[in-house]
Parts: sequence; structure tokens; C-alpha cells
Amino acid sequence: MISAPSVPAYRAAFEPPDVTHSFFPDPIGNGTVISSVKAMVLLVLGVVLIIAFFMAASRRAAVQPSKIQFAGESVYGFVRNGVAIEILGGPNGRKWAGFLCTLFVFIFVMNFWELVPLAQLPVTSHFAVPAFLAVLVWLIYNIVGIRKHGFFGYLKLQTYIPGVPWPMHILLIPIEFLSNIVLRPFTLAVRLFANMFAGHMLVVVAAAGTVYLFTDWRANSIFFVLPFIASIGLVFFELMICGLQAYVFTLLAAIYLEGSLADSH
Repeated sequence: MISAPSVPAYRAAFEPPDVTHSFFPDPIGNGTVISSVKAMVLLVLGVVLIIAFFMAASRRAAVQPSKIQFAGESVYGFVRNGVAIEILGGPNGRKWAGFLCTLFVFIFVMNFWELVPLAQLPVTSHFAVPAFLAVLVWLIYNIVGIRKHGFFGYLKLQTYIPGVPWPMHILLIPIEFLSNIVLRPFTLAVRLFANMFAGHMLVVVAAAGTVYLFTDWRANSIFFVLPFIASIGLVFFELMICGLQAYVFTLLAAIYLEGSLADSH
């Protein structure tokens, strides 16, 4: 009888990456620990760091700013001038700049945990976080719109397109209702979640390939350079994605607010 070939020790010990171990840590003890506790700890720690940063930046404000004051003012100024005022206009932009800046910084920090050693987990890759943010934005822009236009006036603003032949409204009103009222929080959440989830998996796969080929000293050790270079490139690419996804989410939130505050469709 032919026996099965033995598996080298380094191959037997290697565990390929999967969704469970990449996004949820192993259970502790009898397995009753909450699987997303790492993401929860990173979320709380990120909020504490954000509060500490802006408190330090505004603590001793001066005409000639310190480095940390300059950093805080730069972040706020970027969101206020580049998103809030640009989309909402002067008065409304300055009014909502604080909310939009908070949203941008929070999402960026939660994304950036992916690139921090030992943490290495984007909190926004857990769907509950982008879903909560999307629902929050959805509630705010709908409440603001209803307060300004009234319930039926707001529904008309979001679903009725003036200047269209009346038979077309039979088709367009349900489409506009689904697009502007029902589906926006879902698409807003999925866009952020899917990008951070996929990006994290790419980095994990490239890093795992580097480790696997590096430990294979018999034939393939030289090829570990390829996934190693890919993993370095992906880290810088994900750094750009962290900022881009925070910006896109904040920009869409501003656009939705502008649509609710507009006087006409």
C-alpha cells in the first residue's frame, strides 16, 4: 500500500488567511468572549484619541499656532472649506462644518487602524460601524429636510421632478423615492464597508504569502520578494484609501444635506 506523502513541518504549521481570523480574534477560554471585542476596543480608543487631539489643538489657541494647533486647524479648514462651504454654501456650510469634520476624522481614524502595528484591523470593516454612521446621516438629513419643508413638502422635494411630462411621474416618483429615501443609507454603508473589507483582505493575503514563501527554504524562498513588494505597495495604497473613503462618505453626507435644505429639486 502506498502511504500518503508527509507534509513538511513548516507547511503543516502554516494557516492561510480567512475572513474569520482576519476580522475576528480567536475566542478566549470557553469561547464566550464577544468576537468583535477588538474592534470595539479600537473604536473606543480611536474616539479618545480624537477628543484628546482636538482638545490639545484648541487648548492654547494663538495667532501664531503651535504645530498641533496648526494640524487641528488644517483638518478642520480642509473639511469646512473643501466640503461644507463648497457644497452647502457659506451660512449652511459654516453651520454644518463641525459635524462634517467630526464625521471625516472619525472615519479616517477608524480606517487607519488597519495600518497600525498590533491593531491591524479597520474598524469600518465591521458592517455595524458604517451602518450606524449611514443611518445617523440618513436621520439627520431627513429630519432637517422635514423641519424646513414640512413632511409632504419634503417628500415632494425628494420625489417630484418638475418639467417632466406627467405620465413619466408614474415611473419616476417611485424610483426617486427608493433612491433618495430608502436606498441611500444602504449604499452609503456598503461603499465604506466593502472598500475597507476588501482592502484589508488584500493586505492580509499579501503578507501571508510573504511569510509562507519565506519559510519555504527548499525551492520557493526567493519568491517571497514578490508578495513582500506587493504588501508594501498595498500598505501605501490602503493609506490613500483610508483618506479617500473618509472624504467620499463626508462629501456624500454634505450632498444629502444640501439636497434636504435646497428650495427646489
